[in-house]
Parts: sequence; structure tokens; C-alpha cells
Amino acid sequence: MSDLATLFYDVDGKKEVIHAGLGAFSRLYPSPSNRRVVFYREDPNPDPRKPPIKATVADATLPSGEGPYLVLLISNPSPEGFPFSTLVIDHSLKVHPANNYRVFNFSKRRMAVRLAEKDMLLNRGESETVPYPDARKAWLKVAADEEGSWLVVTSSSHSVGSDSRTTVFIVDIPPSERDPDPKGVVARRMRERIVTDEFGEQHVK
Repeated sequence: MSDLATLFYDVDGKKEVIHAGLGAFSRLYPSPSNRRVVFYREDPNPDPRKPPIKATVADATLPSGEGPYLVLLISNPSPEGFPFSTLVIDHSLKVHPANNYRVFNFSKRRMAVRLAEKDMLLNRGESETVPYPDARKAWLKVAADEEGSWLVVTSSSHSVGSDSRTTVFIVDIPPSERDPDPKGVVARRMRERIVTDEFGEQHVK
């Protein structure tokens, strides 16, 4: 996933503007009738009299279900293909209910996760749902599988709250000149508020 970027896609001839970033989910967007989403940026046209040039950066095909669906943009280190690969996740309240965590492991390593007193073992790309605890605070502890031994890579507490749901993404810290092989991870928590209307239906706000 990249830092904040402005991208576009078309819905049956109409351009939609997306501000993609790491800190929060975007708003809900409409899907094209053919369910295929082609993300592009707009590059300046050498001829200023002509419109910008569309440069495709990623594409995704949405399942035929009701959704909504979360589309993750993941940087592609390979010079081949589009700059981003995509991962489509069912983000409906049926799959991720209110007052629950959903933990994703996007580290290249296997992770042992303890959240709200529940233990999980997540391989790369796996996820699991955990109910909120009754306590006011919950601990998130993560240990990485380092060739048969376990290394604690993050441990922190946070307020639990209610009438919400929380998605946790576990991602590796990117390498740098100072630390070319970092062992730590970042646990990005994104909380969404859940409201119930007068008919008893729940909605994500």
C-alpha cells in the first residue's frame, strides 16, 4: 500500500476521483456495471491542447455479491506489469460484523497474534475475526516466526469502544539505508462507526 495518491477510474463513462492512502478507508464508491475497475493516473499531455493521458496503474474485478468490497492497492516491486497489484476483500457487515476486529497478516512472515485474549496463527495473506472484549482496553501482541523462533515485534493497548468495527493490517516495516533488513512490523488499526437505523438495519458510517 502506498502513501496518499490521487487516482481515477471510470463508471460507465463518468470519472471518479479516489484519494488512496494508508491512514483510513476511503468513502464508498460506485462500481462499474461490468464489475471491472481500472485505476489510472492522469499524465500531462505533451500537446497542451489535448486532454491528459490516462496511464493505468492497477485493475481489479469485483465479485458478483452485494458488497461493499475493499480494494487494496499493493506496490509492485517488479518492473513488469502495473505499478500496483490489487486484493479485493469482502467488507460487508456479514463478513465483518459490528463490535469485532478483523486482523490481516500482510507480512512476509508467519505471525502469532494475541488480541483481546484470543490467540491466532496467521500465514501471509490470512485473516481472522475476533469479538471485542468486555473490557475498556484490549492488548494487541504480535510475534514473528524467525526460522523456527518467535520474535515479539509489537505490543500495545488501545481503547475498545462500541458500535464500531476495527480492521487491523499487520505489515512489514519497509527497508531503508539505515536498516536494510528490519524485523519490526506496523499494526495499522482502522475503526469504522456502525449505526442502526429506525428499522433495525446496521450501516457503516
